[in-house]
Amino acid sequence: MKAKASNGVTTYRGPSDIDGRPIMAILTGTNKPSQNRKTADMLQLWIMPTDSKPSDAVKNGDDVSVCGTCPRRPSLAKATGAKECYVNVGQAPNGIYNTSYPTADNLDGVRQAPVRLGAWGEPAAIPYEVNARLIGYRSKHYYHRRHTGYTHRWREADPRYKQLLMASVDSPQEQAEASAKGFRTFRVRKDATVPVLPGEIICPASEEQESILGKRRTTCDKCLLCAGTSRQAKNIVIIEH
Repeated sequence: MKAKASNGVTTYRGPSDIDGRPIMAILTGTNKPSQNRKTADMLQLWIMPTDSKPSDAVKNGDDVSVCGTCPRRPSLAKATGAKECYVNVGQAPNGIYNTSYPTADNLDGVRQAPVRLGAWGEPAAIPYEVNARLIGYRSKHYYHRRHTGYTHRWREADPRYKQLLMASVDSPQEQAEASAKGFRTFRVRKDATVPVLPGEIICPASEEQESILGKRRTTCDKCLLCAGTSRQAKNIVIIEH
């Protein structure tokens, strides 16, 4: 890997909880803020295969180790006609993959900014203890560092992940199933004609916050509702993007 000035740390190297193949997790933004318009200033966790750069992994299937059966995974989306993941893996993920970072298992000394678990890749591909330690697990519903996170593996992941992550769901049926398992949910709907369900609110950081509700949108670093059951709040719904 080509080394350059570090703006991140490697937080995990080991087997994927999806298929056992080697993966790594890299947290960026440790020294300077993210430029992501929607999230604003959050530390960003990227989960990627160890042996394939992201753009190659999407083509050769190695992305299964970090994306699993996510319906937005490009190969699966092409097969079903679903909308593909919005992440351009040839940009930030490839650049991060090609950079050397120091290793850290906690964020002691890292600037105070919330953590986004899963800028690309499935947070639940990593052992729960790794991510809990990363954001400073203290008790059942308290983490030292605020965060957001989502999982499509809510059916099979370590059930403790419901404390950290929102269940990513794509239908009212999935929403009901995930809720029955104790997850808060983040539901993607196709367009504004699909109704908001009881117990849901439109994502406060989304464009529809302004276009549908007529309210000024916020950013994820200020909202931070998408933090699993560590936040006592309504479920979230958003139009696919």
